[in-house]
Amino acid sequence: MTIFKIQLLCSKGRTEEAHQTLAKVHANGNLDDEVVLLELQEIKDTIILEKELEGNGWTQLWKTPGNRKRLIILLSLGLFSQWSGNGLASYYLNLVLNQIGITEGDTQLVINGCLQIMNFIVAIGQCFVVDYFGRRTLFLVSTSGMLGAFTIWTACAGDFANRGVQASGNTVIAMVFIYYVFYNLAWSGMLVSYAAEILPYNIRAKGMTLMFLMVDLALFFNQYVNPIALDEIKWKYYIVYCAWLVVELIVVYFFYIETRYTPLEEIAKHFDGEGAMVGGAAATEKGRVLAAEMGGLDTVDMGKNTYEVEHKEL
Repeated sequence: MTIFKIQLLCSKGRTEEAHQTLAKVHANGNLDDEVVLLELQEIKDTIILEKELEGNGWTQLWKTPGNRKRLIILLSLGLFSQWSGNGLASYYLNLVLNQIGITEGDTQLVINGCLQIMNFIVAIGQCFVVDYFGRRTLFLVSTSGMLGAFTIWTACAGDFANRGVQASGNTVIAMVFIYYVFYNLAWSGMLVSYAAEILPYNIRAKGMTLMFLMVDLALFFNQYVNPIALDEIKWKYYIVYCAWLVVELIVVYFFYIETRYTPLEEIAKHFDGEGAMVGGAAATEKGRVLAAEMGGLDTVDMGKNTYEVEHKEL
């Protein structure tokens, strides 16, 4: 989140402090480094331009096609992160286990403890691979895996309810763990970071507010509806989430973009096109080359031109 701190410093007029922070992050404290100077100038230009064009009321969030696409992503991020079936195992794991014949308190405690440890390990590990695989890829793999695991979870829960075969109950436990492996690949770690990446500075605060509103609405639903539904229709309630995960996968596929190796000031072009008004316009192509260089790419495509990237140690 350092880049957002730097943007805040620049917006408050603390440019020198922002310059020093950028140098520390990208160039071991070298204030004259080319990457540092380029990125600082783009941040400053972007903030100046956005303040000049500011009219940033709430209507800005849906005023342009690009912002409407951002809004779809924001609302879905907040909702999907909490309403993908994860609320069942997070808050009502005891009910899930009771319905597959595991009622011993100590056994439930061990399962829950192991699940939380695994969640922590996978979520931390995801932080180290997000730039390697990319945001969109992780969201697609995560949601697809969740759908597959939850479908098997539902089928086995139904089989246990109908025939009482403990092997089916044990498979449910395995699917809960596998489901959370996939969930933690994207939804736990990129909820805030991805939302902040796609929002330009002038609407970031309002956009994040809406995203967290959707989180709270989903949590409200989980708290008051899930236990009642589990008690009334039991395993059949899982079918609702299977269908919903299909909807999630469709939304992710058609709306979620890749932001890997893209400077924050350039991400606007994914939504608003090449005519997007971002700062540092004169340095746009050079910025892409430098971003590709830092990301380990050999070439960078810029419309009609393709540039060879020279790799150097920063």
